[in-house]
Amino acid sequence: MLNLQNTLNFALPFIQYAPLTAGLGMEPAVSIASMIRNSILNPPQTWYFNRGTATFPTVVGQQDYTEATVIDLAFVEKAAIADDQGNIWELKDIYNNAALSPSSFQQRPSAISVESSDSVNGCLFRFLGVPDQIYNVTITYQKLAPQFGPFFISGAANAAGGNTIYNGTFDTLSFPTGAVAIINGFPTVSAVNNGSFVVVASTPTTLEVANAAGVAATQLAYANNFSWAPIPDQYSDIYNNLFLSEAFALADDARAQVYRQRGIAAYMAKSSGFTETQKNAFTQQWMARDIEKQAGIGALQLGHTGRGI
Repeated sequence: MLNLQNTLNFALPFIQYAPLTAGLGMEPAVSIASMIRNSILNPPQTWYFNRGTATFPTVVGQQDYTEATVIDLAFVEKAAIADDQGNIWELKDIYNNAALSPSSFQQRPSAISVESSDSVNGCLFRFLGVPDQIYNVTITYQKLAPQFGPFFISGAANAAGGNTIYNGTFDTLSFPTGAVAIINGFPTVSAVNNGSFVVVASTPTTLEVANAAGVAATQLAYANNFSWAPIPDQYSDIYNNLFLSEAFALADDARAQVYRQRGIAAYMAKSSGFTETQKNAFTQQWMARDIEKQAGIGALQLGHTGRGI
């Protein structure tokens, strides 16, 4: 699986090796990469490699259902219910950002809403109407885009059993078991805490990695996830070109727009089955970045002209 380092290796020669990870927490590279992955995976884009499912039964007379295991929901694509006779009905009305009112009227549900969702408590779904019998619910959804970072570390414990636990603030979606965490920021006296380590486990406040040499230290440091997952390697022409366009933009290099267009073209080549709305949403998001820049330059030039500069 390709990672952000591969993208950096691609981009750096074009920008004369200007540092893209010199800032705290390897910024600005990690935020640029998160922005790109967000734009690829966020609504209304629907990718086969970013799809998840959830199933649960309804209870007669119960309108709301909390699914604690669904911690990675971005938006619901499809929903269906089935009775014990094998009859299946698709719920045509899906409300990802609009609430449904509480109700006491029992019937076969015709709509579903996402009332709340977070990576700690899961999702709260609400039906319209209130289920009149037991139905098996199947929800198909697009997953949240993991973030590269940076995530803040407040300290580390001594290694135990071949692993080191770091305290801080983490997103468990960015550090699944088996992923690689890049940790930096510890000074020379505790530099053994820095490095690339395989993730053993993570919670919102702890990150356990396979670092057998970790030493206890209280220190502001950073953890990053460098993997482009779940985006397949075959889509690297999208994110590599868009990353390079942002690297050029940082230096006010006119080539930014060239590589922005190449990234959009790569996206279009892989968007078979997408609606025009989905294609336009992605294209406009990236083309607008250049339009905003040109508008700012135009306003600056107009101001200079008005002042006789």
